[in-house]
Amino acid sequence: MSSKERDLSAQFYGYPQPRQAPETPPYVVPSGSNPVLRGLPLAIVGTIASKLNLIGSLLWSNTGFGTLREIKELDDYEPIYDPTVIKLSSNEDKNMGNKERSGESGRDDQEISNGHYSAAYYTSAYKAGRLTPTKVATSLLEHISANKHHSVAFLQIKRDKVLDAAAASTERYQSGKPLSLLDGVPVAVKDETDLNGYEKTLGSTVDFTRKDGATTWCVKKWEEAGAIIVGKLNMHEIGLDTTNNNPYRGTPLNPHNPNYYTGGSSGGSAYAVAAGLIPITLGADGGGSIRIPAAYCGLYGLKPTHGRVSIRPTPNLASTNGVM
Repeated sequence: MSSKERDLSAQFYGYPQPRQAPETPPYVVPSGSNPVLRGLPLAIVGTIASKLNLIGSLLWSNTGFGTLREIKELDDYEPIYDPTVIKLSSNEDKNMGNKERSGESGRDDQEISNGHYSAAYYTSAYKAGRLTPTKVATSLLEHISANKHHSVAFLQIKRDKVLDAAAASTERYQSGKPLSLLDGVPVAVKDETDLNGYEKTLGSTVDFTRKDGATTWCVKKWEEAGAIIVGKLNMHEIGLDTTNNNPYRGTPLNPHNPNYYTGGSSGGSAYAVAAGLIPITLGADGGGSIRIPAAYCGLYGLKPTHGRVSIRPTPNLASTNGVM
């Protein structure tokens, strides 16, 4: 075990130990490989294979997909399907997190044992007069812009819009008329959503912004509840993978360990919560894009029942199972 591997094992409970792979002969393409098909012949053979199990099994066998099962040396390796790796935080890490976060909104260290603020905390602090939405929004914007790891999680922040929403919320609390339990609570949304006044790129360099300036229904409901939308969050390009490694718009790193990804495609959403910036964020999920980054970052991520939360008029990237 190298010194780097020993350091990682000391920092994390349950960190998987690397093992030497078995010596196996080089792969040889089977003599009966399937022919290369394109266009109509491919469509015809694909349809037949989906209907006749015998044809499908023959094609599978010819490709050599089953050769991994024939490597007997793998029988000696215990499979790890769902490793539970937990960071062992040092006192230095805890003190650093408390110092950084306590300066953001005036809480003292005893109140931020986990370094994260809940929506309920903000509501309680606003009602008690300990904080105002304007103070929180101003401090949060400064905190994000001053930290390169935080800023890469956000693709767009419209400072004027954020502060205007915070000022309106502050006035409501001062008059004793907050709109809801979310009034003044900072939130953020995935770039897959439509939000009036913001561009939409789906984490790419292509402009998908709506011409009519419409806002996704579920985001609009947050606005109507008085929540402060801090900005639009990073995502895997077009939502087509699960790491959130984004070479064009930047890659947010896992707040618990910068050597790991946040997961995707809602990686910016997971980062903002795991880093303690935002208590609630909006993601989207068709094949795991909420659940995977939530698992990578140690968060609770909810994929609601398909069709339960409206995303109109935003097009669904996965119409049969995609949700927000």
